[in-house]
Amino acid sequence: MPPDSPAPSAACTHDLGPGTSVCLRCRQERRDAARARQQRIFALSGVAALGLLGVYVLGASAASAWRAKSPLDTLRVPARASVIASSVSAGADVKQHGASALDAAPAPAPSMTPAPASPAATPVVAPSATPMPASQPPLALIVREGRTDLPDSLIVERGGDSVVVDFDTPASRTRRRDKFERVVRQTLPMVYGARVDSVLRTIPDGGIVTGADLLTELPKRGIHLKVADGWTLDLWPETRPGQDGPLVVSYWARVTRDGALR
Repeated sequence: MPPDSPAPSAACTHDLGPGTSVCLRCRQERRDAARARQQRIFALSGVAALGLLGVYVLGASAASAWRAKSPLDTLRVPARASVIASSVSAGADVKQHGASALDAAPAPAPSMTPAPASPAATPVVAPSATPMPASQPPLALIVREGRTDLPDSLIVERGGDSVVVDFDTPASRTRRRDKFERVVRQTLPMVYGARVDSVLRTIPDGGIVTGADLLTELPKRGIHLKVADGWTLDLWPETRPGQDGPLVVSYWARVTRDGALR
């Protein structure tokens, strides 16, 4: 090798010809090594991307399963709510019947029929509409006894003259007074018919819930809407625990004499 030619690299193990200062084989090996490193990086990136995709899919599946569980809760709430309605209704009957002796009087009504005067008069007096009170409630329920399904997955459970409206759905359950009032205005006509519309029209927006706390005060003291002289429509919001605190999911309703349930 001439004295002025550059010495080959110490790492090069290839035979270089005379006058050759750069080993093309070494350069090719370095390119192959760089290409292999690049392919490893791409492979690792692909594995990481697949891992993130798997985590996303699992998270989405868990969220879907949690959301799918919510409608099942609405199937259990009416049964629970009907128990509450029946128990409160029983207590209300005790108060209401104990409040006035006139309301308890219908029981002996059959024995107060006139002395059996003529056989023809007996079938006329016998038809049973006798237990009606002296004054009838101004509003009457239009839903049948037991469960009734309303639009938007809402549920009504009727027991006697009491009714529980369940709206434990993602779109309807709430912590806000204005949203609860909208649900009440939407569902009361489905439960009591068009006659309740005239009552609701006299109440301004926000007048049903007023300024009371929906989650703590109203479930205890209720909402009492005057529907006629001596009669009120009593609403009692019901809550259940939620992820970020209690949620209003239903309300119990009954038309009563003023103050009967307070």
